[in-house]
Amino acid sequence: MNSYIQKCEFIVSSILEAQTPEDYISSAERLSDFYAQLVTSNEYLTQDNEVAVKGGVALSGLHAAACVDDFFRTVAFIKGVHKAINKLSDDFPTKTINILYAGTGPYATLILPLLPLFDTNRLSVIFLDINAASIESVRNLTDILGLNGYSLDYAIADATTYVIPEHFPVDLVVSETMHYGLTLEPQVAIVKNLSPQMPTHAILIPQEIHIDFGYSFFAYEPFVSKFADIPKGYNKLQPYEYRKIIDRLFTINKELFVNQVNNDSKIVSSFYPLPAEFSNHPDVCIYTGVTILDDIKLTTAESLITNPYCIVSLLNLAGNSHIQLVYDFSDMPKWLYNLQEQ
Repeated sequence: MNSYIQKCEFIVSSILEAQTPEDYISSAERLSDFYAQLVTSNEYLTQDNEVAVKGGVALSGLHAAACVDDFFRTVAFIKGVHKAINKLSDDFPTKTINILYAGTGPYATLILPLLPLFDTNRLSVIFLDINAASIESVRNLTDILGLNGYSLDYAIADATTYVIPEHFPVDLVVSETMHYGLTLEPQVAIVKNLSPQMPTHAILIPQEIHIDFGYSFFAYEPFVSKFADIPKGYNKLQPYEYRKIIDRLFTINKELFVNQVNNDSKIVSSFYPLPAEFSNHPDVCIYTGVTILDDIKLTTAESLITNPYCIVSLLNLAGNSHIQLVYDFSDMPKWLYNLQEQ
């Protein structure tokens, strides 16, 4: 057996068996080191190929590769994808499971390490990324790992406009192209494009992204600013004592855009009353929770993608009584707000 495959299987097994924060960290670090050993070319790990698309920014190869070091995110997503493949295999024991991985980066972190755990005739995968260098890197990795016995295809395309081939009815769509507060990256635009193309039985990973809003003191909220902070600070990340969650604004899932009549790329909230007293919670904040699949979840500040996001300080809203929040992903994803005067 290919020695790289053996090492890959060991690492993935440790990820799937991880239970404690320490397990998550150590297993993801092994995967990061493994990729660093296999992918050394600056051609694949350049920071010069960031691409702006309608709905966000596709990260450069270097920055996409660095996401493997967001340890809790990496382990949780790999666990979720593995669970989804097993579920689909149980539900459809005789068919090949068709997987679309949109936004692979140069490592295809969430699918590639799992392939050796399944028979070659069970999975068919399209690796999709807008950066040609990332797709070439994924091709190179499949060669090194000896995975060419699997049915693998490669597409250099924009996932926000990609049309799934008719001959490839998908069973699983995986796309993790997120930034905290759903800003910067095109996760929502990708889901909006791909989810209406998915059959009813198909699974979307992540299954749900929950966006809540509330009033808090943003400077006191748990927040990881770089990957190295996560293992060091994990046990200290506690919710701010006076945080007030007001409402769930929306949930991004497979169903959200399926029956959408118009082509609107804004999600607009109701008007919410501004608090008269806010000394303990002077900021309007957004909180992201990710359900990867069923019970596999990421909560506030367990990952860079679930860091809180501050929209505006209440100190700047004097003379107003209500606020309406607007998530606009028509171009660069951003948060806006409208006010009602007192």
